[in-house]
Amino acid sequence: MAEAELNPAAPATAAAAPPAAGVEGEEAPVKKSKLPLIIAIVVVLVLIGGGVGGWMWYSAKKKKEAEEAEQTLESRLKAQMQFKKENKAPTFVKMDPFTVNLPSKGGEHYLQVEMFLRVSEGKVEGKIKEFLPVVQDRIITVLSSRSMEQLATVEGKEILGKEIALVVNSIIEPQLTAIYVLQQQPSTADLRNLERIGAMPKDASATAQMTQVAREAAAQFWRISEMDLPVQGVLFKSFIMQ
Repeated sequence: MAEAELNPAAPATAAAAPPAAGVEGEEAPVKKSKLPLIIAIVVVLVLIGGGVGGWMWYSAKKKKEAEEAEQTLESRLKAQMQFKKENKAPTFVKMDPFTVNLPSKGGEHYLQVEMFLRVSEGKVEGKIKEFLPVVQDRIITVLSSRSMEQLATVEGKEILGKEIALVVNSIIEPQLTAIYVLQQQPSTADLRNLERIGAMPKDASATAQMTQVAREAAAQFWRISEMDLPVQGVLFKSFIMQ
């Protein structure tokens, strides 16, 4: 009894020990329970990332397919037909002035020309600008291929305008232009002249395979007119020969 009275804190310390152990035992399960939550979050993020990536890939694929379909010859022709049905106002592209020497028996002569290209839609102007150096070179070739005597008549100017439109179309829309020319059933001499000025591929008149392929393609569509081409015509603002 004396020892118990002298050391009264001893039993209290022994009794208090179990709760302390119990507190430590309760903290461990709380820490372990966070792991499944972290795993679940990671899985959700992976699924979301995969879904977004898959959607972006699918959207890009569909966009590419739509762009390719829009560029097919049939789609372009249908777009032109729709454009004509809607009777939209024409678009005009102003070209820089041209000055060329003209072949003539009566000495040196030159031609100064300012012109507008009538085009099917605004996008055509962008295509012309992309190939502008080639377009300008081909137009100069056409202008200098005619004599002063030929250009002195109204018919001569009309032929010149058609040839200019063809050479520009052959640069920005070669397949459609080739089909259009072949549908006109030109003579061999006409084809050779178009080859000479760059409105048709070289040796087109002598290449049966090219002609046959173009005619088969033409047979799949309605007859193409000048209004179905990107450049529908040429309008001269000034036409001076000296």
